[in-house]
Order: sequence, then structure tokens, then C-alpha cells
Amino acid sequence: MNKDSNHTKMIVFLNERQREIGDLLEKHGSVRVSELSKQFHVSEETIRRDLERLESEGLLHRIHGGAVKNSEEPLEIPVLKRQQTNIQEKNVIAQKAASYVENGDIIAIDASTTGLQMTKHLKGKELTIITNSIGVTLELANNPNIQVILIGGYLSEESMSLVGNFAERVIQDYHVDKFFFSCMGVDLKRGISEIHEAQALVKKQLLSISEKLFLLADNSKFGQKSLFRLCDVKEVDYLITDNKVSINQIRDFNNIGIKVLVGDK
Repeated sequence: MNKDSNHTKMIVFLNERQREIGDLLEKHGSVRVSELSKQFHVSEETIRRDLERLESEGLLHRIHGGAVKNSEEPLEIPVLKRQQTNIQEKNVIAQKAASYVENGDIIAIDASTTGLQMTKHLKGKELTIITNSIGVTLELANNPNIQVILIGGYLSEESMSLVGNFAERVIQDYHVDKFFFSCMGVDLKRGISEIHEAQALVKKQLLSISEKLFLLADNSKFGQKSLFRLCDVKEVDYLITDNKVSINQIRDFNNIGIKVLVGDK
């Protein structure tokens, strides 16, 4: 029996609710237990059992609070592999982002690969940078005019960053002028989202201490949704993206008060 017929056999033995959950997962890429419980009028424990069944069939990965669509990739893609994804777009976005950093700024940079690319264009400026990224810290280690504050926590090996409750508590003691961050998805209705919970919690804290928010997102992130919501799209001050963004998309962002900055080729 081939792979497709095996998959069909699996689907046949799922109940109607489980099949509908599978359809939602296929459409959105992630689901939350609390939302499914309300939608199907069953207990959260029942939904968890449904997700366990779907996971046993290889259709999803369960994570805290919900599940994500199954794939051959780990939940947090290793940083070295992420650096090679949409690298041209990330480079133009990084250069554009760096041009909005001025001498004397106190800024925060997340553990994204676009943020890491951005640091390469900051050398020579006088700055204070707060980050949970080991890569950003190492990139700026030999720049005496840049003070780097590495937020403590436990090591996330895939992203080479520090996360956890300690990191979240430490962030609360700071205040920054600008926060440069990326995400997994940007959707006008569902907001800005992240697939990895630990990263999402750190980013949320950084969002809360920042005067201005700069979202770094290439065109592939638009219309995408992930499990953990960071904030409403309209909370962002600037969206820095690549030149594949459409006029209609720019207009949509402008209509909710976001200034769109397009990176040069």
C-alpha cells in the first residue's frame, strides 16, 4: 500500500470532530485547545485527547496549549538553516532597519536571523543593545562603542538564544527606544504571531518596554498565522519589508497607521 492510501486509511478512522480539527490545522497551520473547546462545545480534555489521536497518526505536533501542523522540520528551525532561507530579502530588510538606528539609541534586537543580519550594519555606531541572541552578542563583541546586554536564561540550542522565566523577569527592569523583531506570521485579523512559545514570551516582554516597534518581515510572512500571538498588527509603528510587497498590502498597513519601509535591492 502506498503512502497516500495509508493516509486515507488514517483519515477514515478519525471521527468527524477530529477530521474538522485536521482541516483547521491544514488551513491555519496551528490550533489552540481553548479555541477548539469553544468551537466544538466540548471540554478541553476532550480536545487534548483528539490532538493525542491526531498526533499518533502523524498528522500534527502537540505543543503547550495546542498543536502545529506536522512537517519534517522541528518546531524551531535551527538558526544556521534559517539564515539560508529568503537570505536576499533578509539582507535588504536588515540594511534598511539599521539605517533607522541613530547614535545614542538604546535598542532591543530579537533572536531572529534578520536581526542578526541587521547587527552587521550597526558597527561603528554608539549604541546600547539588549538582546537574548548569542549570535547578535558575538557579532558585536569587538565593537567598543556598542554596549551589549545579553539577557540571561536557559539556552535554546536551535536558535542559539536565551529564554525562560528569568529572561522575562530581567527584561522588565529595562526601557528601550526601539525594538527590532521578526515573527512567523503577519495577519491583519489574527495579529503578529510566533510558533515557539519561549521566544514569544521573551518578545512580548520586549514589546512592553519599547517606545517604537519595528517589525522585520519579508513578504512570505504576510497572511500567515502561527500559534502564539505577540500583538495586534496595529501596535507596530514601522513594518520593514522587501520590494515584493504589493501596493494593496502597503495600503492595508497604512490604513491602520503603520508606516511601511521597503528595503532597497
